[in-house]
Amino acid sequence: MRTSIATVCLSGTLEEKLVAAREAGFDGVEIFEPDLVASPLSPEAIRDRGEELGLTLDLYQPFRDFEGVGPDLLEQNLERAAAKFRLMNRLGIDTMLLCSNVATARSGDEQLAASQLRMLGSLADEYDVRVAYEALAWGRFVDDYQAAARIVRLTDHARIGLCLDSFHILSKGHDPEAIETIPVDKIFFVQMADAPLLSLDVLSWSRHHRVFPGEGGFDLGTFMAHLVRTGYDGPVSLEVFNDTFRQADTVATAIDARRSLRWLEHKTAESLGTGARSRADRMATTPLPEVAPPADVSYVELRPGEPSELRRLLSQLGFRSHGRHRTKNVELWSQGAARIVLGPPRPRRQPADRRGHRSLRGRSRSGAAARGGPVRA
Repeated sequence: MRTSIATVCLSGTLEEKLVAAREAGFDGVEIFEPDLVASPLSPEAIRDRGEELGLTLDLYQPFRDFEGVGPDLLEQNLERAAAKFRLMNRLGIDTMLLCSNVATARSGDEQLAASQLRMLGSLADEYDVRVAYEALAWGRFVDDYQAAARIVRLTDHARIGLCLDSFHILSKGHDPEAIETIPVDKIFFVQMADAPLLSLDVLSWSRHHRVFPGEGGFDLGTFMAHLVRTGYDGPVSLEVFNDTFRQADTVATAIDARRSLRWLEHKTAESLGTGARSRADRMATTPLPEVAPPADVSYVELRPGEPSELRRLLSQLGFRSHGRHRTKNVELWSQGAARIVLGPPRPRRQPADRRGHRSLRGRSRSGAAARGGPVRA
């Protein structure tokens, strides 16, 4: 499974996000336009940096409010698109995400939308790029992936295809089974996100409460199984808008994100069933190895940013302090059989150099404890 992550998922500069994606083991990234705008690097430098790190630049996004408009606005939209395509050529990106219109569409006529997308496809031909059309859950007229698929079919242009986003499909309660009816050559890109099951307007839910696969309530294993049966073998990318992730450590979040895709691969393999893959299935999915449950949990280690607040909370919860370790900067708290070890805050990561490596001087000697190694207190 080819893996990718949208830069919007991570904190930091665009350079830091690219390095984090590589350190976490991703194959590629989606470039989110605000990250490009904020970066001091030229498009050519970003392209070269991606190549240097061994990352593919898989998608440029987003392009908004194109279809269903009147003739005057359509001309302006085509001019906007041409500027994006020129920028994509400089970045070395061959696919652009087009969101269904939420603001300027005056008609929901699918034939009209298709005719305008066909014009966009002809323009994309001139720049040798593709457009992946995505049905936003709050689109004015197109908020269902099956409607988007009908429009793409009516467009009948090799440069126009679909982006399937698990959040936009599952948050509206749409059945993903019909994904299997979409011709695989029309599925240009796939974005995955989980979410807790909230009673909230879908726009706020999407913008602030998405999480990585396995952290929410969506059945993503079944979703992916439908996708695999189409024969799709392109990137499976994470597009997760989450206020907490955008403030957390860049590399740690990227590693969690990559781990979530490994979990998703496992759930997909379970949904497909052993030996149940058809000849159309081209995406390799491997379940995780069987692991016996732990016989015992000795302690949980926490590394708070402000330990005094956590000490006060533990005391209020009835935990008792046993003091500090004689040689390590850790302290033990317990309540009955429950044991909590408080460690020092994680050190801030050193900025990456031009080769994507970090200073060894910035690495903590207590890393074994952070990974669950034994600590005596």
